[in-house]
Amino acid sequence: MNNRIILLLLLWIAVGTACRKTEYTTIAEPAYLRIFNNLDYNITVDNKEAPQPFLTFLMDPELDANGIPVAAKTTGDFLDKRAAWARPYPDAVNTTLFQKEYPGSAKVLAGPVLNGYDLSSWAQVPAGKHRIIFVSRPISEVPFFQLPKDLRSQIIIDTVLDFSSREVYTMHVLEKDVDTKTPGIYVRKETFINQPFSDSLVYVNFYNLSSSGFFERAKIRNSAEIFNLKIRDTMNVFYSLSKVNDRNNPSPVAGHTGGLMGAVVRSHDPAVHPYYSYPLFPDTTANKIYDGRTAQTFTFLSPAYTYENNPFIQYMAESNGRFTELRIGPANMTGSVAFPMLADLLTGMVVTIRSGKYLNRSFATINTVEYVNGKFYLMTIQRKYEPPVY
Repeated sequence: MNNRIILLLLLWIAVGTACRKTEYTTIAEPAYLRIFNNLDYNITVDNKEAPQPFLTFLMDPELDANGIPVAAKTTGDFLDKRAAWARPYPDAVNTTLFQKEYPGSAKVLAGPVLNGYDLSSWAQVPAGKHRIIFVSRPISEVPFFQLPKDLRSQIIIDTVLDFSSREVYTMHVLEKDVDTKTPGIYVRKETFINQPFSDSLVYVNFYNLSSSGFFERAKIRNSAEIFNLKIRDTMNVFYSLSKVNDRNNPSPVAGHTGGLMGAVVRSHDPAVHPYYSYPLFPDTTANKIYDGRTAQTFTFLSPAYTYENNPFIQYMAESNGRFTELRIGPANMTGSVAFPMLADLLTGMVVTIRSGKYLNRSFATINTVEYVNGKFYLMTIQRKYEPPVY
């Protein structure tokens, strides 16, 4: 083949490449949806009739003549019990089949950065009315639509929801009643994307999404477990901030110990609860770039008590629901609390990440703390930040 023919071939390939059009999937009027499975119980002889708390989410399903799902426009399979911390970004390297939330690590069209907030942990779905079904499925690695028909038949929730365009929705599958374990759905239209939040403050709100009758009748601990895992249906929450040294010992930040935030009332009403705030850099000696190793402690007390007259100590005795503490911070911290939670490895509820020229730079976040049937969960939302410069 002479040089002229080779040249013509190369020109043809170049022209063909230049004319090639790449099309990207978009949704003209999207809503943004994130789902958590809060059905956290073990199947025993006493509750063997309860549905297995391992789910498949179906949007706009197609059912056969017997009412069994055979297809769906959107499928979220292998929906396991939620993790304690819902990260502010998807775990891109996660290859685990079982999902702690939807969309989790599923390959979906993710939410954008909207009004400065990263919605990549939410999936885009078409706005409008949709039929929503949750099916209890076996714990296995077999995809839902490859299961035998009889194993696709246990529909536990079947409803229709209307999603507004460019709104953010957090959906929970919840146990409605502690005795019947009846599953239900709770959908909250989030407001943080429309609120004028300062980037120098960390925000947090609180929910008690426990089952009706949980405090009065549920049994969640035995002699081998720690105390104060249950709280009453109405509590007040106080916050305290700490610096953590290299030996994992916390020390209080002046002016930020036992600050009252507000009341936490058990409810499945989907109204957004008030956000409370504290400074991103509460330590006046900080360099306003990196917060240093920090922790946040939230003390829950029944209305008869204040932080100053709190008579309860975590390791001493059961308070009968009148006291508990949630601490969010680095791993291996000293001190006893009922609920230690690991979030950001350095700064707990604050996101610290490589940004700009800084190896560690701390950013304010929007947080939601949810107490559900004896466990605390945290959802953190991060702001848009400057990428690292190498």
